[in-house]
Amino acid sequence: MTALHVRDVMTSPVASVPLSARMEQALGLMLEQPVGSLPVLGTDGSVVGILTEGDLLARVELGTTGPKPGWVQYLADPGRLAETYVREHGRRVADVMSRMVVTVAPETGIDQAAALMTRLRIRSLPVIEAGRLVGIVTRTDLLRALQAALRRAAAAPPRDDAAIGVDLEAAFAEAGVIPAGNIAVSIEDGAITLRGLLADERVCRAACAAAESVPGVRSVHDRLTRIDMSTGQRARSSAGIDAGRAA
Repeated sequence: MTALHVRDVMTSPVASVPLSARMEQALGLMLEQPVGSLPVLGTDGSVVGILTEGDLLARVELGTTGPKPGWVQYLADPGRLAETYVREHGRRVADVMSRMVVTVAPETGIDQAAALMTRLRIRSLPVIEAGRLVGIVTRTDLLRALQAALRRAAAAPPRDDAAIGVDLEAAFAEAGVIPAGNIAVSIEDGAITLRGLLADERVCRAACAAAESVPGVRSVHDRLTRIDMSTGQRARSSAGIDAGRAA
């Protein structure tokens, strides 16, 4: 599979607002597009901030601000409290936006972009090239890429059973948690049947998932048996995969 880069999935051109924009202008753009975030541009065109839906959750107009601080808090950190007040009451994008912006380059791998979004709990990453905003990659963009990949897999042409078997062995090995020696595999016209004894239901599911991921597989039939190591009792796997791949 060819590695995808941010350039392959990003949204471009991207909606943005100038640092001087009013809140009403930014909100109108977010709702019209619709988008969940807007990069904020300085006078030189560089990204100086980002306005996200999360930045707008605590607003006095909605009655969603936090409790008023006590005098001890004022004495401890008046500057921080003032900053919070501005974010809850300000009418300019510059008042509300997040100034710490995480960006990526167009050639960044989507694996790196996804890892950043997950680790930092953010939903979008402005894409910068030569100091200029050229796009934005969002969780939705990654979901579209996933949908396209699944559709390509579903439309894959038939393959030789021997070739499928080779790829299945590789998939088991890559997973690192599947005891391939405990699993008997039979393949007929692209239909895979798995039999064997495994000690963990989750491993049964992993084996079935690996089989389904192999290109050209038409269906996976789960005939695995799970053995409870504490009691010695055997039970059929409940992975529940016993059907053809959706078109």
